[in-house]
Amino acid sequence: MQRSSASTLSCRQPFAVLALLVCVLFFSPLPATGAAAVGEPPARIRVEPGHPWRPPYGLDRIGQPLTAVVELDSNPPACDVVLVAHLRGEEIARKTLTLTGQAPATGRASFETWPTELVLVAQSAQGEAVELARQAVEPVPFEADAIARQDQLVNPVDLGAILVPADWLILADGGQGTIDVAAICRTGDVPGAQVTAWFESAPMAKTLAAMELIRDRPSRARLALPPVPASGDGDVLHVSLAPAGGAELWHKAISTMLVRRRPHWPEFGAVETKLRYDAPISVRADDGTFSSMNYADAWDAKLHDTVVALPNGSRFVFWRGSSYVPFWAGRHNTALSYEWAETSPPADGFEDCVEPLMDKELRYGRVRIMESTPARIHVRWSYQSCDFKYKVWGDSAVEDYYFYRDGFGTRVLTLQSIPSGDYELSEFIILSPQATYPFSILPPNLVDILFVDGQKRELMFPFLPAEQGDKLTSRDMAAIYRVRLHTDDPQAAVYFNPLDLKLPQAVFGPFQDQGQIVTPCYWGSHWPLARGKTTGWAIDDRVQFTPCHNSVMSWARSRPTPLRTAQLETLDTLGRSQPMVVQTWAWLIGTSDADDQRLVEWARSFAQPPALDVQGARLEAESYIPERRAIRLVVESPTVTIIVKPATACVHPVFELTAAPRTLKQLELGGRPLAAKQYAWDGHTLWLNCTLREETALRLTFGD
Repeated sequence: MQRSSASTLSCRQPFAVLALLVCVLFFSPLPATGAAAVGEPPARIRVEPGHPWRPPYGLDRIGQPLTAVVELDSNPPACDVVLVAHLRGEEIARKTLTLTGQAPATGRASFETWPTELVLVAQSAQGEAVELARQAVEPVPFEADAIARQDQLVNPVDLGAILVPADWLILADGGQGTIDVAAICRTGDVPGAQVTAWFESAPMAKTLAAMELIRDRPSRARLALPPVPASGDGDVLHVSLAPAGGAELWHKAISTMLVRRRPHWPEFGAVETKLRYDAPISVRADDGTFSSMNYADAWDAKLHDTVVALPNGSRFVFWRGSSYVPFWAGRHNTALSYEWAETSPPADGFEDCVEPLMDKELRYGRVRIMESTPARIHVRWSYQSCDFKYKVWGDSAVEDYYFYRDGFGTRVLTLQSIPSGDYELSEFIILSPQATYPFSILPPNLVDILFVDGQKRELMFPFLPAEQGDKLTSRDMAAIYRVRLHTDDPQAAVYFNPLDLKLPQAVFGPFQDQGQIVTPCYWGSHWPLARGKTTGWAIDDRVQFTPCHNSVMSWARSRPTPLRTAQLETLDTLGRSQPMVVQTWAWLIGTSDADDQRLVEWARSFAQPPALDVQGARLEAESYIPERRAIRLVVESPTVTIIVKPATACVHPVFELTAAPRTLKQLELGGRPLAAKQYAWDGHTLWLNCTLREETALRLTFGD
């Protein structure tokens, strides 16, 4: 094959020849060691295939440039080193490499059009070149992919589903949606190419779109979803690409969930339900082999899930598939958990970790709706931390979750343990659906730390301590945390405990694979849903077969000061009478798109209740209960006047009114009546939809 002039050296330029020879001599390989000692050339070219866990993702992967890596068994030479790309014998591009590192030196270059051959040359300033290495390239002949989606973005929980596999389609309300297709052909033009789509149960009802396919050029097309079949709760969407009148070039089958009837969630309330998950559960046997089980058969039929619906669209879920560990279920099919009570058990033997997520069969965990009224929701989760083999030690925990109409609530953890028990209580854990790579969903600015004096620190992920400075240095001051669930979700989870004056020190570093960073933080496929798999410390192929989790940061064994502590002789869960310690903690939780200033107001309001002057009622002995962010009064007259004196902004105050008549005839704030949408009353609890920044009179008039 005739080579290009860049690979030959002219004899008519003696000074250029001399300069180039000096360059080549300088570039002579060092004494061979390792691989080079057994005959490897001093310069090598390899095509970098790209890591599936690294961007780009989805359709952006189709037609991506070729990336080549050059390795030199020497220090970088004094002249230019150039990588020349040839396509079917013709030069199409050349890239001057930037070489890094001492021997071996490396460099890389990308080419939009995939070449069929790469040639590495050392080139003088006059343009003369000596060939150093040559590598044939086998371009991928044809690439294509398709993504189908419903037109309207809907939280899967609002369709009765949870963590729908990312490579599936879920359809409701008549199934209006689109299919986007990307393709590239590197062997030639494809005249009259067409994309066709149909559902397996209705093969004659098709949609189609033309797609221009010119050799070596990526192309995209969009077509409407075909008509949704009239019956069934599941189907398979087929997408096919073929030339006019020719044989099929490519085909993809997309599993589809069909929602015939949406569940009815209240605007504000808690509901028992059974959320759909149509994929099988991944099961690992003791010998390391994998199988699956039917999701519908995985638990006692009497057990249910619980969904808390809030007016801002937030959904807080207690799911059997997560061992009832509750989480915020986001609009973009991800979720966030604040963790649980996890311990290191007594030294009498255990397997893997000791935590409620190991309770896959829900032998111990239970969830109960305690209260769901127009003013407040209360859901209780009780559990025992167990090991991989369901062994327990007698400790127990109860977590009470209270929510109000503003989208904020509290997590209240009451832990009964042996006096020497050492527990971890808080960790930010993001759940991701099956077939999801972490970098495709998690933004780099995963966590904000907002101190109550307004100072802000933004943690960037992957978290590399050398690049983050003193961001984890505590200030002996409480901070509110904002955690983002998804790169496209404006709502973030919030977390705050006014008695926690230390920042978490355990920030999870990224995983590496094949020399590349492939996750922003810890990643695990053993929870949620999957069974039989122990805690891992590397990526694996289970990403394609089960939902996974991403641990962001943890307080480890650093715990805030409890609200209450008591030691008593009592029975543990194994029926043994022994000394036990009972401790209670409370955190402000919620999801919000509020700005920094507003979140700081929330934190200060939770930490410091207002002073009160009260007529027609008296304050309870324990007048402010952080567990429910509520001020407690005993009503003694049909008319109650409360003068609220906030030291800081009092955000959406809550009052618990004992002995009050059930009928609240009128409510006045600052001398004016409040409309019904400005408060909520259930006969005992009063929630106000307002923020008080100055002394204000609240007047309640009760009736029979």
